[in-house]
Amino acid sequence: MNDRIAKLIAEAHAKDIFPEKVSISYDPFDEKLAEPMMIAKRLTEYMKAQPPGFGEENELVGMMHFDGSVPADIFTRTGHAKIHEAFAQYYNKPQENFSTMEWQHSNPDYGKVIRRGLAGIRADIIESRKNHLGDQEKLNFLAALDMMIRGIAERAELLAESCRNAARECTDEKRKKTLLRMAGNCSNVPMNPARNFEEAVQCVYFCFPFLPDSIGRADQYLLPLYRKGIQDGSLTREHAKELLQELYVMIHAWTPPTSGNASRSAESHFVVGGYTIDHEDGFTELSKLIVESLMECDLIRPQVSLRWNKKTPREVLRFMMDCERKDKVRRIAFVNDEPRIRAMMKIDKLPWEDAFDYIMVGCNEPAFQGGISLGGNTLNIMRPLVNTLNKRRDDVLACGSYGEFYAIFEHELFRDLELALDYSNRYNMLRSRDCNVLSSLFLDGCVERAVSATRGGARKARNCAHFMGSTNLIDSLSIIRQFVYDEKRISFSELLAALDADWKGYESLRTEILKHGRFFGNNDDFSNTTAHDFYKSVWKFAEGRTDIYGNYITYGNLTGYNIHFARYGALTQATPDGRAAGTALLFGSGQSDGKDCDGATSHLLSVAHMDPTDIMCGDSIMNLSIDETTVRDEQGFERLVSLIETYFREGGLHVQLNHVSREELLAAKKDPDKYKSLRVRVSGFSAPFVRLDEAIQENVIARTEESIG
Repeated sequence: MNDRIAKLIAEAHAKDIFPEKVSISYDPFDEKLAEPMMIAKRLTEYMKAQPPGFGEENELVGMMHFDGSVPADIFTRTGHAKIHEAFAQYYNKPQENFSTMEWQHSNPDYGKVIRRGLAGIRADIIESRKNHLGDQEKLNFLAALDMMIRGIAERAELLAESCRNAARECTDEKRKKTLLRMAGNCSNVPMNPARNFEEAVQCVYFCFPFLPDSIGRADQYLLPLYRKGIQDGSLTREHAKELLQELYVMIHAWTPPTSGNASRSAESHFVVGGYTIDHEDGFTELSKLIVESLMECDLIRPQVSLRWNKKTPREVLRFMMDCERKDKVRRIAFVNDEPRIRAMMKIDKLPWEDAFDYIMVGCNEPAFQGGISLGGNTLNIMRPLVNTLNKRRDDVLACGSYGEFYAIFEHELFRDLELALDYSNRYNMLRSRDCNVLSSLFLDGCVERAVSATRGGARKARNCAHFMGSTNLIDSLSIIRQFVYDEKRISFSELLAALDADWKGYESLRTEILKHGRFFGNNDDFSNTTAHDFYKSVWKFAEGRTDIYGNYITYGNLTGYNIHFARYGALTQATPDGRAAGTALLFGSGQSDGKDCDGATSHLLSVAHMDPTDIMCGDSIMNLSIDETTVRDEQGFERLVSLIETYFREGGLHVQLNHVSREELLAAKKDPDKYKSLRVRVSGFSAPFVRLDEAIQENVIARTEESIG
């Protein structure tokens, strides 16, 4: 890292480096315009009033924040007043102890803008008008998109002129030359196709505030211009690294130090590697440079996932895992192309040409370049079992076999999954009350359909709801099957009495369950079969079903930044897996509290084999805690690399690592001032351990610390 980048990083840590927002007064008569045109007109005026926002150390320009006076980006929902009304009712507020409204993530199609420029998207608008003649509402939306392009073009030219003005006043010839080059870049992109690597990075830098979420597959869409520059001598590897690092600084700084999320990594998430359209592995020399550039920067954002597939060389996985173990900020995770692409083709009915190009956004949500994740619904999946044991108690007690019991449970499961879909549709209908023009310009389908992304305009959209407590549920079903039916250790009435009493007076039974229960995570046929039965039931419900926008349904198990698992647990009675009433549920695909007693290999294989249907290929995570000795010892590390490779080859979808000892975590909880710099992976993101909610701290501590023998 050179001195220029080091100065930018230091400045980003010290203060908000984005230019101060300039408020403007809008013409009240604008409200007489069609809604999208009013939005576009006011956004154009707002952008024109904002300062250029670059200093003596910058070579890239375009930093800007919106002030909420008009609907802007679809990630933060800045200015989207109606969705914030809905959040006040549903966000972090469990409905029926079952559903909670959550955030959504998306990604601009940077590759399209780099290849075609906004002038190319304007040509698409012209073509779309021909298809919507006579539909005034859609024509108004297209007119707004066109107006938005003009406003962005004006903003780019203002930046170019600011660079030229700075060059005229500059006495340093080297800096003057740089400023004139910056002016030339802004005069070309994003309106026109990028001519070189620097213009391509400038295009991403400039457009990021319009949808400040993921930068997608930068190693793919930047690669042609990177190779061209290296081959013709117009670009050096060092200058490419410098440009990437300046981009990272801007992405990190987009979330200001005063934000409650400033210490968290999932504000921006991108990927490297993964299949190419011709079924080859896409990890290239640029992928490696992108990661190396990021690792040099002491930044919290962006975070990155390696997309592994069966053609990924072991040395690539090892390189990424080596970066992960050395990264004190914990910005790296790992995902598997094989089950995810298979699920997208099978469940979402997508062709390879779309499915291969997926990315990761937010904590760990799969989406597409130019696409949106329409999740935003987190569920208490223990509720169907609780309802079965209480509302259907007479039926349960009359069951003569586990199969009869499971049929009753499945009926309750389907009722709640239907309710979950109703909630997902309700939340998206509430989101649709706001019109978005700015981000919709960069999401595929909105131009062709002439519809806002908030109203189903995005073509590459995925629907996913998140299960809290799926491992608790699998374990509870296993205990019922084992103790009541197979081994007949207890009667169902005795188990129900213990649950009603929250295990008080039944402590010996609870101890027996915890000691002898066939819990998930040990790769045995019994618990694996229970998991298979559950996920087959979920698939049975979801197969062919769609949301209100026609998107097929998938499921996941991440909790994101929020403690949904603890909130639901607080309202949930004791459960057959030995869990006490009011205690937190589990999230993620793995096991906890030492119930995975057969080692890391069995734990990972259980997760790899848990879902034969791929219905859980939504926003799912797998947390693996490894003792630090294994990670630091070279032989142990090589075994860990082999273990993760085997896990993926067996079908594992995702893994993120923690290698902090339980003792250190307990010490940090006891004396947080001494451990302010200790970071952990949580639910698809990293954060300082001492700043996490206590429920999340307890979840991290409870994860079994594995040793790789």
